[in-house]
Formats: sequence, structure tokens, C-alpha cells
Amino acid sequence: MKNNLMKHIVFIMLVQFLIYFGFSMIIPVMPQLIVDYNVSTMHLGFVLAIYSIASFISAPFFGILSDKTGRRPLLIGGLLIFSLSFFVFAVFSHSLTILYITRFVGGMASGALYTATTSMVADLTSVHDRTKYMGLIGMSMGFGFVFGPGIGGILGSVAMSIPFFMTSAVILVALFVAFLFIQETYKPSTTAPGKITMAKEYFIQPVGILLVATFFVMFMMSGMESTFQLLGQKRINITPGQMGVLFFIGGIFNVIVQGGVIRKLKDGQEYPAMIIGQVLALIAFIMLPYMTGLVYAGICIVLLMSGNALVKTLMTSQITKEAMSHEVGKLTATTYSLDSLGRIVGPIFFNLLFVMYYGLPFYFGALMVLLSTFFIYQYYRKRGNIA
Repeated sequence: MKNNLMKHIVFIMLVQFLIYFGFSMIIPVMPQLIVDYNVSTMHLGFVLAIYSIASFISAPFFGILSDKTGRRPLLIGGLLIFSLSFFVFAVFSHSLTILYITRFVGGMASGALYTATTSMVADLTSVHDRTKYMGLIGMSMGFGFVFGPGIGGILGSVAMSIPFFMTSAVILVALFVAFLFIQETYKPSTTAPGKITMAKEYFIQPVGILLVATFFVMFMMSGMESTFQLLGQKRINITPGQMGVLFFIGGIFNVIVQGGVIRKLKDGQEYPAMIIGQVLALIAFIMLPYMTGLVYAGICIVLLMSGNALVKTLMTSQITKEAMSHEVGKLTATTYSLDSLGRIVGPIFFNLLFVMYYGLPFYFGALMVLLSTFFIYQYYRKRGNIA
């Protein structure tokens, strides 16, 4: 039984690695694409936002669908549409309009993929060992983000369309892996339906507190990511190449935390680990406005990415534990929808603060860490895990 479980998890890990490896290949070329179109750089923010808006809209629908039809159709269909979205843009890469359309379609597909893969892990694992396997899935995603941008940057130096062709091909490989080796994991529940019938009703349950916390965590992290390079340019004249090195190092620490720390945690140990993650993020946000050099910036990135790896993965694991088997997809999708909302408003709000004063976004980020920690505390207090 355990061997069969591990086989399923390994193939889900492989698919997640390929998804995030492929997706992250386009990250280095997106700013240059906007420059090549000879339009305002505001379009870069709009293109990123439309992807998250599509995920925000589509995820709840796919969550309900997955609890009715199963996870595998969502995974197969999502991978096919995701791959096609990159291929279509690669063919018509001269068109800004096509970029917007394909990013919207890709964002919708990502809602299906996150719902399917996360729900599959929840289906396969018990509440006692779920955190370990969620950590392994997070590690495979982290590995994808570590290697994808570097390869995408090299391919983009040849031609802007090549990373998109390559991403389409990589996602297609993930599709074949999923089709051949990943079976349906969802077994319709024979138990009576739970009290929750609509996603919005989660917010009157204790899990709603944790859902609000996950929004604030994504809000502050996406805001930080959108302003970190601007801060580095202002404080230490950081270059894009140096930024790439910093995020590569941060990604390595993310993988170490996911695969080396989280997978060793036992059920019931999530709360103190989350608090440690929040403390790491708080220290980094307080340090950031006083950035003095590249090593200093690297320390901040390592603290932020390690802390976020702890908090985000453990919150996702804990949220899935709250769901009955027939509503895992819906609750997972609600989580992803809130993540997407955080990715929409975080960069906008943090950049507005940066315009006012370069240190303001990071002081505000520190306050958001404290606020999200308060919500995490309240969730565990209501669950009776702490006094």
C-alpha cells in the first residue's frame, strides 16, 4: 500500500516539477517582451494581473467540478490547455493582444492544475502524514523554479519565442506522464454531505480564519517580490543578473525547507513551525529598508523564502485536513482563488507604497506578517490546540 502511495506521489511530483520548470522559463523574457512591443511598462503588471484574475475566477468552478467528476480529467485537460496557451503565443509572439488572451487562458488552466494536484495529494494521504507529502510536492515545485528561469533566460537570448515553445513542450511531457502514470484518486464519499454547500460558507467556520491568513501571506509575498528589485536598484544598484543569483539561492533554501524540514514534521507540529516561518519573514521585512549590499540582500531573500516555504505549505496542508472527502477540491480551489487575489492586489498596493517612500512597502509587509500571524493564532486557538 505504501509503495503504491509513493509511486503516485512521485509521479505527481514529476508533473509538478515539469509544470513549474516550464512556467518559470518565461519569467526572464516577459519584461523584455513588453519593451519590444514599445508600450508602457505598465502592461507587464497588467499581463501578470490578468493571469491571476483568471485563476481567481476559475478556481472555485474547478474545485466544485473536481468533487463531482474527479481530479484526473481536470489534470489532463488543464495540462493540455496550459500547453496550448504557450504554443499559441509562441506562434503569434508579435501580438500583445494574443499575449493577453493566452495569459488569461493559461491562468484559468492553472486553477484546474492546482486544484487537481493538491486534491490528489489530499485524497491519497491521511491527516497524519499529509504534511510530509505536501512538503515533497512543494520541493518539486521549488526545484522547477530554481532551474527554469536560468534556462529561459538563455533561450530568450536566442529568440523571445523559444522559451514559450519550450514551455509548451515541457508541459506536453507532463501531460503524457499524467496520462500514462497517474490514476484517478477521488472516491466519492458515501457519508452524508457536510454542512458547507457553498465556498463562501467556509468563512463562517474556523478554517475561514486560516483562509484569510493565506490571503495575507500571499498578498505580502507577491508585493515584496514586485518591489524587491526596485529597492535593490535604489539602495545598492543591483543588476538583473544579481537578482537572478539571489532568487536562485533563495529557491535552493526553499527546496531544502520543503524537502528537509516540512516532510519530517508530524501531525500537530504545524503551528510552531508556522510561527518560526512568520518570525523569519518579519525579521526580513524589517531588515529590507536598510539594505547595504548584496550579501545583506541575500540574507533577506533566504529568510523570506524559507519562512514562506514553511508557512504556505503548512497552511495548505492544514486547510485540506479541514475538508471532508467530497469537498477537498472545493476547499483547495478556494485557497488557490485567495492566493490569486493576493497576487492581484499585492503588487499594485506595494508599488503604490514604494512610490510614496521606498521603505514603506516593507514596513507595511512587517505589519502584514503580524496580522497574518494573529489569524493563524486565532485559528489554532479556536481549534483548541493552544490556550
